[in-house]
Amino acid sequence: MDLTWNSQLLGETDVLGKHTAASVDFVDRIANFVKKKTNLECMYAKELRKLIKSAKIRQMKDDFLEGRGTAILAFNNLINETENIASEHEVMTDQLTERVLKPLNGLLIELKNNRRLHMNDLGAIKSQLESYYKAAETSKKNYERACREAEIATKAFNSAEMDAKSTKAQLDKMRNTAASKAKTAEDCKNEYKEKLYQANERKALHYGSYLPDILKDMQRCDINRTNEIKKYLSEYIEVHRNILPSLNIVHDKLLTIQQSVDADADSQMVVNENRTDFVVPDDLEFEEYRENSSREANKLSIAAGFSVVTGLFSKKKKEDDKDYEAYPPEKKKKKALHKIMELEAALEQLDRNRNGALKVYKAYSENPNYGDVNKVKKELIDLAREINQKNHERYNLQVTIAEIDKAPTPDIPKMIPVDSVELDTRSETSESETTVVESTAMCDEQFVMRKDKTDVVKYIPDYRICRALYHFDGTSSGELTVSEGTQMYVLEEDTGGTGWTKVQINEDIGYVPTTYIDYV
Repeated sequence: MDLTWNSQLLGETDVLGKHTAASVDFVDRIANFVKKKTNLECMYAKELRKLIKSAKIRQMKDDFLEGRGTAILAFNNLINETENIASEHEVMTDQLTERVLKPLNGLLIELKNNRRLHMNDLGAIKSQLESYYKAAETSKKNYERACREAEIATKAFNSAEMDAKSTKAQLDKMRNTAASKAKTAEDCKNEYKEKLYQANERKALHYGSYLPDILKDMQRCDINRTNEIKKYLSEYIEVHRNILPSLNIVHDKLLTIQQSVDADADSQMVVNENRTDFVVPDDLEFEEYRENSSREANKLSIAAGFSVVTGLFSKKKKEDDKDYEAYPPEKKKKKALHKIMELEAALEQLDRNRNGALKVYKAYSENPNYGDVNKVKKELIDLAREINQKNHERYNLQVTIAEIDKAPTPDIPKMIPVDSVELDTRSETSESETTVVESTAMCDEQFVMRKDKTDVVKYIPDYRICRALYHFDGTSSGELTVSEGTQMYVLEEDTGGTGWTKVQINEDIGYVPTTYIDYV
């Protein structure tokens, strides 16, 4: 059975026009669906990323439990695997865009262009055929009018010829008119035949060649559209099918993570980390009343025993981080390492401040009009003392860790001579000034100064500048609320991996998450 459009639908061009228009709209609907599905996958991946980041920030703040026990480790691994899930959905977003959405949009543009060309061609050949029909109709009317005029002229001549009153001149004139009309009718007849032949010939070409060719190409485009839709539906399914094995691997890992939780091991860990040589106090003894007995002594002995019993339920004062001897060895080492990281961050900041002060000292020494050199000298002395103090604290902590690990004692750190920054401003050739200038020359030659209206130079510390990538609401004490895009001075960098950076905005100082900022 012949199912071609060029043989079965020659007279249904209007229906085919509606069909192709509906086909274009259908492809547009599919493209919009895939686009929305792609956007949903992208949004889901972004929301997962935000959730993971929030969980990691909370994990940094709750550092007491960090790395303590199988449950905490399992949850941290779950967060990491959730990040893998987000990555898989991002892959799905890219695959849907490249393999389905972009080709569908290209198909949609192609269908629209082909339909426009087909409809234009149909309109053109239809107009041309109608013009041939119109020319044939016009020649037919001319032929009919010429025949009527010739018939009237002939009848008039015959009547005049039979009339005895007609003169020879009148008869000759009427004879010529009738002959002329007859000739015009004959010419119109021939023209009518010619136009009719041309119209029939054009009609044969229209229905035999022009229209079938256009309908054949329209059917080809329609079949191609259907095949392309089938292909892209297959790609859509394949994208989802390809991501399933990766997600199944993640789910298997999650199951392994869940099975790694061991309540007994976590409970034993608490015992191992906090075990002490605690001894249960002796029973309280009954004492007879004596008039001269010390009531205060009795009261103290009972209170001491009661405090031991009830100490488990009472609120403990905040532990002093410096009293490391009160902790078990592992906890003592962990506290010491944490304190060392804080000291190193503070030392780094102090070194930057001292380098900046040396720059200002050099500028003031070269041009006393800028400001008071002695004030900068005093600041250099204070900074040197503070640096030496913190180096000493860090050394003591390093010795403590070495004793726990039974490792060699570290080398004593090199201290900054405080006298090296002293300067007699009345002598330009003093030894102290030479020392300061030499140390200043090792720093960056650029320094930041500015003058106010009183010609007093103000020193701006050489702090790094960062910018907030996201909005953050400081909910706890010490946290700083920042808006996206805000620029801040970095007072203390996150060198110890705590997840928090100390910054300053105008007069406000506080901590923000390290992952929320980017250095400028």
